[in-house]
Parts: sequence; C-alpha cells; structure tokens
Amino acid sequence: MESRFSWRSPSSQLVLSATLDALAQLGYARLTVEEIQARAGTPGVFLEDSDLEEIVVVALQRVRLFPTPAPMGSLRADLHSLLRPWLGPLGPHERAVAAVLSAAEWNPRLKHAVREAFDRPLAQAIGELLTRAMAEGHVCPRQVQTLNWILRGLALGRLWAPVPRTHVDLSELVDCLLAGLAGGRGDVPC
Repeated sequence: MESRFSWRSPSSQLVLSATLDALAQLGYARLTVEEIQARAGTPGVFLEDSDLEEIVVVALQRVRLFPTPAPMGSLRADLHSLLRPWLGPLGPHERAVAAVLSAAEWNPRLKHAVREAFDRPLAQAIGELLTRAMAEGHVCPRQVQTLNWILRGLALGRLWAPVPRTHVDLSELVDCLLAGLAGGRGDVPC
C-alpha cells in the first residue's frame, strides 16, 4: 500500500515531525490527527481523511535510537560506550517509540514499525559489538546469545520504565556482565 506521507516531501516532513513530537509528549493513546495538524501548522485539507496509524508508521521510519558503536579497544570500553547513553533520560525519539510499544503488541503495522525503529537497530548495534568481541576472543560464541539477551532486555526495560538510571554505577554493571562471561568460560567450553 502506497503511503500518502514521505520524509522526502517538505509538507509531509512537517506532519511527520509533529507526529514524533506529539507521540513523545502525549503518547499514542492521546494522539489525534487534529493534534498533529495543530502542531504541524498544516491546512486541514492536507490531513483530511488521513489514517493516524499510517502517519505514525511513516514517522517512526525517521527514528534513530542506536548509532553503530565505534570500537573502543576492549569489550569493557565497548560496553561502557553502548550503555552510557541508556543511563540518562529518554530522548524524544525514545519517548516516541515507548509511546507506541503497548499498541504495537496488538497492531501488526505498528509492531512492524517498532521492529524497524527499535529491534533491528538494537540488534545491529549489539551484534557489531559482540561480533568484534568474539573475533578478539573476549566472548565465547556460546555466551553471545546470553549477553545479547541481557543487553536487549536492558534496552527494552529502559523504554518500558523511562526513568533515568543515574543511580546505576555503569562500571559495576559492566563488571557484572564481564564477570558472568569469565565465570561461564570454566563451565561452558567455547
């Protein structure tokens, strides 16, 4: 199905940016086409008969939550680099995705949009970090799935409970993750 909205169109950009802004501030349950129109400053004709779900799906295409992590020289440093941003408050794009999580459970179009905005980039960022760690011998291939699962759980937990984690000692968290890997080496051969 062809979408009426595209990030390439200047008029659509106004609507889609306003959608992300409204999602971040109001949540999905309180989002309306009228609210988007008011925030975008677009005439009613442009949004007349618009599908709210379609607008949200296209708006989420612009969300960028997990940049590709640059190699920091060690697994410890790579984990610090990946996790450090997760301790602070949610940014606007994170709040927009968090606003759609519950609705995405029962709505296939939103579920796909969340998968593309959150799950796929997270898997790529974690996958790159873990692939590098495996190649350097820091992680046993059998441990990759467990570490991947823990990191993905931390990221999802951040969206479900969007309170800043400033009280978390990042070094202690990374030490616990690494201790679990070191402990696993004696029990599970690589």
